[in-house]
Amino acid sequence: MMRRALILLMFLAGPAWSVQPPQRVQMDYAVNSGTMHLGEGRDVLEHDGKQYSVISESKTVGVAAFFYKMNIRRESRGLITKGGLRPLHFEEDRSRKPKRSADFDWDAKLIKLTDGANVESLPLPDNTFDQTSFTYAFSFRPPGDEILPVHLTDGRKLSDYKYLIIGKEKLKTPLGELETVHFQKVLEGDDKRGFEVWLAVEHHYLPVQIRFIEKDGTVLDSTVTAISYQ
Repeated sequence: MMRRALILLMFLAGPAWSVQPPQRVQMDYAVNSGTMHLGEGRDVLEHDGKQYSVISESKTVGVAAFFYKMNIRRESRGLITKGGLRPLHFEEDRSRKPKRSADFDWDAKLIKLTDGANVESLPLPDNTFDQTSFTYAFSFRPPGDEILPVHLTDGRKLSDYKYLIIGKEKLKTPLGELETVHFQKVLEGDDKRGFEVWLAVEHHYLPVQIRFIEKDGTVLDSTVTAISYQ
């Protein structure tokens, strides 16, 4: 029972998921480390009920940009199935880094990972997401009876993760106080990289805060500052 509880539980959390989000959602974020403002980001989710795309762009600003200018653009495209989002292509462009991408061949059950000049094909497990589509998957997939593990890729490698539901929480944001479902990655072995997400119940379970914890303990929070629908 304990082991099952450590596998992705958000599919069973909270009330039944609502209808799909509007066809276009724009979310703006502020990236902070404690009280220090480091950057800004914008995600645009578009879908027609059959296909989706998510474009995520972020950059350092202010003093942070003076010391270390960083621009990141990620894009995920794929299908919307009865089981939720199914990525077909992911790519990442990052300042001073080789371009990364992932191509999902669900018929052949293969994923091709491209990291600069390095190209690798691996078996493609069910319930695999790229790092951009994953946090938006819960706006499209209703809870079910089966608890499944999650496999994530950043275009460089394919990793297995387990997540633990912390519970419902009130989250203070520039939009006001939001009711959220909070979950976090389970750290195993010598893994010190943390990952947490807060999904807004009244905003189609969209990710309104994402927290990254680096190996050295540095905490980066990406918190929503605006949401617009079309």
